[in-house]
Amino acid sequence: MNEVKNELETPVNTGPKPKLAFIDDEQRILRSMKLMFRKSHDVFITTDPDEYIDYIKNNNVHVAVSDQRMPDRVGVDVLREVKDVSPSTMRILLTGYADLNAIIGSINEGEIYRYLTKPCKSEELQSVVGRATEIALNYNPEEDVDAVYHVDNKQTLLVIDETSELIEQITKQFSNNYIVLHATGLEEAYDYLANYDIGVCITDINVSGENIAPIIFTLKQDAPHLVVLVQTEFQDAGLLIDLINKGQVYRCLPKPMRASLLEISVNRAFRHHSKLKESPEMVKRYEVEHDPDNDVRIDLSSRVRGFIGKLRKRFAL
Repeated sequence: MNEVKNELETPVNTGPKPKLAFIDDEQRILRSMKLMFRKSHDVFITTDPDEYIDYIKNNNVHVAVSDQRMPDRVGVDVLREVKDVSPSTMRILLTGYADLNAIIGSINEGEIYRYLTKPCKSEELQSVVGRATEIALNYNPEEDVDAVYHVDNKQTLLVIDETSELIEQITKQFSNNYIVLHATGLEEAYDYLANYDIGVCITDINVSGENIAPIIFTLKQDAPHLVVLVQTEFQDAGLLIDLINKGQVYRCLPKPMRASLLEISVNRAFRHHSKLKESPEMVKRYEVEHDPDNDVRIDLSSRVRGFIGKLRKRFAL
């Protein structure tokens, strides 16, 4: 990471500074981080994972940033521990290489806010940490504790896939507990989303030979309460990083999907969806910024654009 030349400029804050914790095995990086954020945050730095977790456990830390490759413990494991001891802390993983296992773990175990790769521009890091801090400052963790998972009617599960075997498996496994809808393409998926209260979506990353990641990004932008599970063969590190940063996918599932893992993942996803519906502030923890360029990357018919407009009105907060 490049040395920081300019300190972060922030508005004057008369109250206590938000707490920001960094862990890295390079002291030079840690000194740069402290210099970059010292005006805006109360910054804690360390190379020791145990000291890092202990600090977060005993302090109200708003944002935790961890490097991935460290001698004693990898970053995704550190952030999983952060999640356990302080669920409301926003978590960011920083790494200098594309480790597929780390990326998948950060989705399925750490539920990180963003995954950033080194060398990371100071402006990008400042922006991500700043947004994460804003979300953390406005988040009330008691809303999570008090949320009750209870619904009177069946919730709806949407499957986007062209494989008949998969939809048969999911329908057989979940139709007693959920309404299961099946879409084989973009228009059909948006039609369902515009007219049904979809809680969870399971989608392949490729449908009819096309990468539908941009569709996933658009779905999450337009339906913030939607919880997305992606099934993929995990071969593209860059794509998985985008699924975190642009799609905030809830889980990545291997192909073929085991029934037991699918059962656990879908049930947890619906509980997560219920919490999102109960707490607008919680939605912000998993939000993605609207990217107008994303619309250009997918072929949006006039009918689909109508669905998108309807979606945005339905889910306007």
